[in-house]
Amino acid sequence: MRQFRSIPPLQYLLGFEAAARLGSFGRAAEELGLTQSAISHQMRLLEERLGQPLFLRHGRSVRLTDAGRDYQRTVARSLKQLEEGYRRLDSFRKPGSVVIYAPRDFAARWLMPRLHHLRRAVPKCDPWLDTSGVAVDFRTMEISIAIQRLREPDPATLSHRLMGDVLAPVMAPELAAAPMASSQDLLKHTLLHDERAENWADWFAYAKVKPGNISAGFDFSDSDFALTAAELGHGVALASLPLAAPAIEQGRLVRPLQGALKTEHAWFAMTNAIELADPVTKEVWNWLIAQTSSAVATAVT
Repeated sequence: MRQFRSIPPLQYLLGFEAAARLGSFGRAAEELGLTQSAISHQMRLLEERLGQPLFLRHGRSVRLTDAGRDYQRTVARSLKQLEEGYRRLDSFRKPGSVVIYAPRDFAARWLMPRLHHLRRAVPKCDPWLDTSGVAVDFRTMEISIAIQRLREPDPATLSHRLMGDVLAPVMAPELAAAPMASSQDLLKHTLLHDERAENWADWFAYAKVKPGNISAGFDFSDSDFALTAAELGHGVALASLPLAAPAIEQGRLVRPLQGALKTEHAWFAMTNAIELADPVTKEVWNWLIAQTSSAVATAVT
């Protein structure tokens, strides 16, 4: 069975929206560049198709029935969504548009601080950052390059390991005023939790500390929010050092302890041959690869 079979032709809906908004078939016709008889005919066909009167006719003016008012809300909302969808296509029409998909924490903490460098290195690029969090599928999505934290990349894609991911505690400088002798001292502070696969239990096991119950503290669904909370002095976060590096370099966060926990995950860039056939996308791909050697050095220092 064909989907959307009950939806009338678009020209009927445009005519209905204009007539309902303006309260006149004649004024709707003027707005749409049609004759009044054409609008009147369309509205009669629309009512027949829906099996429901939508207008009360009063000479040259028209007034919506109760059903017409209800349908007007649906049609106006749907047309607005179609218009918004059309406007979003502007980014795809730009010749230098490169859609970079990344998790929100990576986009905010690693990619955003480097956007000026990217524009200088690839001046023809107009980057579009997609942080929607949906499952990546190059066959059905408009993505030029995807960046993800994975154990192994999808073998169906072209991939490059950008950097491994290592974790360490970070906190605001004012909270780290007193030196810490060991990870046991972290328990004097509020622990900030996120939904990364690795957590505080992994850190304390790495540090050979038996902390007891460590579930108390603040919980965040996003690692970027956990880092922001740490910057604001709300507690200590177990941070991905590649992502926390800019805040550490700028003094917004400090590492109160030495050592870093290596994880089984790494940050991978992925694309395919079709996307790399675009010269601007290819330049961005090469720029990403060139960036990561310095990122790794910063992360493990």
